Amino acid sequence: MTWKYHKQYRLPEFDYSSNNSYYITVCTKNQQPFFGEIANNEMYFSEMGLQVTELILKENENLDYITIHEFVVMPNHLHFLAEIFIENNDFKIPVKGLHPLVPKSISSFTNHLKGKLKRWCNENDFKTFEWQARFRDRIVRNTEEFESLRNYIRNNVQTWSEDPENEKVRKH
Repeated sequence: MTWKYHKQYRLPEFDYSSNNSYYITVCTKNQQPFFGEIANNEMYFSEMGLQVTELILKENENLDYITIHEFVVMPNHLHFLAEIFIENNDFKIPVKGLHPLVPKSISSFTNHLKGKLKRWCNENDFKTFEWQARFRDRIVRNTEEFESLRNYIRNNVQTWSEDPENEKVRKH
């Protein structure tokens, strides 16, 4: 099967199913605040925001290869800090260009999470909901970076007024 060429957003020649920690940001299409709103430094979840929170918690309980160490659902995006650990996980050299998702990779996990929420939305009359096509990732390099990202996630609601994903900040 031939795959259409597309700009690479992942680190070339890195195995995203390898035992590592990853920082992921997933946005809604056009930064729409589907998940709720922030007021007085507190997140007020919409029904959809509650559902994505529940999905993340369920996935964290049910999957044996990934642990979500920290996550936050914001009005128009979510962040999570995940670790993949698979016993005897051998390095696989990734194929360049687009290819099918590698099972038990961070891309596979993220795309399945996005798909589950979209399916729930379609079944519950939230048919206008859409995700941004891709997601941003960062391979966590060391313990200091892990703790810094964990703190960022924990404080994200309180720093919403300065967040680049906040529509009010983007307009200025």
